[in-house]
Amino acid sequence: MNIVTNHLKTYSVKLSFLLFLCVFCRIFSQDQEQQIQKSILLPEKTVALENTVYKTNNVGDSLLLDIYTPKQILDKKLPVVLYIHGGGWVKGNKTIRANSYIENTILKLVEKQYAVVSIDYTLVNERIHFPIPIQDCKDAIRWVRKNAEKYHFDTKNIGLFGTSAGAHLSLLAAYTRDNEFVGAPELSQYSAEVNYVVDNFGPTDLNKIFHTRAGKPTASIIKLFSKEIIDIREKLIQGMSGYDIKKDKRKVIEYFNTLSPLNYTSRRVPTFILQGNKDKIVPLQQSKKLYQQLTKENIQTSLIIVDGGNHGFRTTSPQRLDELTDAMVNFIISQRK
Repeated sequence: MNIVTNHLKTYSVKLSFLLFLCVFCRIFSQDQEQQIQKSILLPEKTVALENTVYKTNNVGDSLLLDIYTPKQILDKKLPVVLYIHGGGWVKGNKTIRANSYIENTILKLVEKQYAVVSIDYTLVNERIHFPIPIQDCKDAIRWVRKNAEKYHFDTKNIGLFGTSAGAHLSLLAAYTRDNEFVGAPELSQYSAEVNYVVDNFGPTDLNKIFHTRAGKPTASIIKLFSKEIIDIREKLIQGMSGYDIKKDKRKVIEYFNTLSPLNYTSRRVPTFILQGNKDKIVPLQQSKKLYQQLTKENIQTSLIIVDGGNHGFRTTSPQRLDELTDAMVNFIISQRK
């Protein structure tokens, strides 16, 4: 057992890595998703236009979005916040959960005369890989611009807000240029640029979070604990990249570099980062590294570390969550032009 312990120290195999991979065991074994209780406040307190098609994806499926706007519009044009959901890139949808801090954030934004657009995007699996999800997210921004007159959107004030995998997609969409990750031809003439991005516990360096550079000894040690974890890691990496890491390790690493927001910060997009210090899914270091890089490049950024906060802030008190939603809303308002 001492040999195993020494190897664990030598190769820095973190518990967060094991937990991160365990989360996806049920996803790839095709367990049924738990039913979530849909928000009842949003339809009551906003004008909710649900299930609008914004594009047809690469495999012929219609992608939908929901729009929430004020019941009484005081200005002619509404600034827009697009919300991108999490779910490890392999599950989840645009439905807003009842009694969640996301619901609260959207309600506060609508009260401030914002339009909030919650989008679906193509989920990855053994046949569907990146860049399709990021193309979808950028196309949703383009759709907002294309339909600005119809929905009274202010095209000069568009921002992104994402959680977990959705935060990764938000960062990548915000930081990349219009000629990168181009999707549907009918939307390509419109810009996907945004004014800011709100990142809630999003992965910023995919090679780090998936330990793609780990050598065979490290993988062998993890296998001592669970062969299933190794199998899930390999399936998730292949689902995202389309490559088998056992055969095409270099290709995986190179491709994940192109999907890591840390490599695109030169776009100088103001960024608000929120993450708990007890997050066992996305390590806090992912957010710290992004914050440090943005600060070094003199790009406007803020990082709030939630004491005791886990992934999704499920253990955070309602009072603290309300403070955090206020902080995000205040940042968004401060970016209005």
